[in-house]
Amino acid sequence: MRKKASITVFAALSLMLVAQLLFTLLEAARHYELQKVLYMNTDTVLESVFADYCSPLWETYKILGVRVEDTKGKLCFNNREAQLRGLTSDHLGSKEQKTLLSGMSLLTAEMTDARYDPYRLLTDQNGVVFQKAVCTYMKKNIAYEMAKSVYNHYEAVKEVKKDYKNPDEGIADAMDALKHPEKYETEGAGNSSSRQLKGEARQGDKTKKEDSGEKATPTENPLETVTEVKKEGVLSLVLSENTKVSGKSINIEETVSHRSLEKGTMDSYVGTDWYQKVLFYQYLVNYLGNYVEKKQDRVLEYELEYVLGGKRNDADNLKIVVTELLAMREPLNMASLTASSQRQSEAMALAVTLAGVSANPAVIEAVKYGILVAWAFAESVLDVRTLLSGGKITMIKSDADWTSNVHMIPELLSGWSVAKDCSQGLDYGQYAAILLLFHKGNTLAMRTMDVEEAYVQTQEGYENFQMDHVLCETELTATYEFQPVFLGFISILEDFSNGFRIQNHSGYSYFHGKEGM
Repeated sequence: MRKKASITVFAALSLMLVAQLLFTLLEAARHYELQKVLYMNTDTVLESVFADYCSPLWETYKILGVRVEDTKGKLCFNNREAQLRGLTSDHLGSKEQKTLLSGMSLLTAEMTDARYDPYRLLTDQNGVVFQKAVCTYMKKNIAYEMAKSVYNHYEAVKEVKKDYKNPDEGIADAMDALKHPEKYETEGAGNSSSRQLKGEARQGDKTKKEDSGEKATPTENPLETVTEVKKEGVLSLVLSENTKVSGKSINIEETVSHRSLEKGTMDSYVGTDWYQKVLFYQYLVNYLGNYVEKKQDRVLEYELEYVLGGKRNDADNLKIVVTELLAMREPLNMASLTASSQRQSEAMALAVTLAGVSANPAVIEAVKYGILVAWAFAESVLDVRTLLSGGKITMIKSDADWTSNVHMIPELLSGWSVAKDCSQGLDYGQYAAILLLFHKGNTLAMRTMDVEEAYVQTQEGYENFQMDHVLCETELTATYEFQPVFLGFISILEDFSNGFRIQNHSGYSYFHGKEGM
């Protein structure tokens, strides 16, 4: 005989309440675990987006950045937001998967919204952000001692230049003293040394005439030679006749430094210190093409010269850099002349000869200084020729390093003589690094982005590339939705089937990764 089972209403209600409690606890545990999974997913998918950096920019110039633009080349985050949602779907499935099927994960959710805000673009702060990107890379690739050495060279040049007056004035004053010695007569009147000097000069001239048996040939005036040479083109002075200068140019009106740029929304960085400046300038020397180390595949062969000069073509930029190199070498060579008693004597002897019968000490002193200036310029021309040929020149020359002779300045400048190559000296790139320190970092950074953008645009698939559409740092707000699983077994909660929503935040930066956000 079959027995009949029964349950009281109270027991049924109790079982329902117990089931509701169990399913609620299960759903709560799932919710708690899903929160952790979604937080990790936000970090993971954001890092995946940052792993999709612009390859030509990194491979050629070692700059990391993510393109955030649409197919028309406009700043747009839609494609990157869609990338986040697609990666999340691959990781977590869809929020509609809420039934307990074989092999199904209980941790399914869908990213329904993703916002990059705030964000930082590579061109922000007029080049400061770009400099930070460069320094982040260079700190791992250049020793502090090397950076300090470059800065010490810069300080040495700055100190020498401070005490060196306008060289053109020195030569002009000397020329004026030779043409109008009467202006200096009152200074030398009654001066015994003046009379003695005049006598020595006249006797010297007489002795020369007696020895030769004819009129002495006047010494060629280096002041006139240098004055005339400076009127000529500077490139013809330092480059041989068969040298071919690059004819490449850039459409400067469309460059980063000349057009209106998109702006990021993050707070500003502070300015750079001397160490960061040196790192940035050494990066320019290492990764940009220049006259000595040309890059044939670049839009401009002389990229470094463009950064310094800012002109649209290679030839004009090279002129600017050569002029600045000459201006740097002149005071350094003047310091070498001043430190050498032998060359001081040679300059004085030539000054006495050029001053002729006047021999006024004030005139001779002015002429002597002009000769030293002209001599320093001539040696500087030889120095730059050596640097452009790939050689090295020491900062302050010793007697062994010096090349030119004061009596041969016309021949040296008109011919093709070069300075002695100094194995312990600095090469073209190292001198360029010092030159860079005399310029404003922000201007150099913007011009650097000009040439880098122009190069990337020559690569297939990057024709619309723009540096102000390159993301380097951001904070992400992601919104997820997911359906309940265990609560679906509780009939009294059927109206809660619309699901849950979770919002979390993450951030990433190429400068300091996830940890610094």
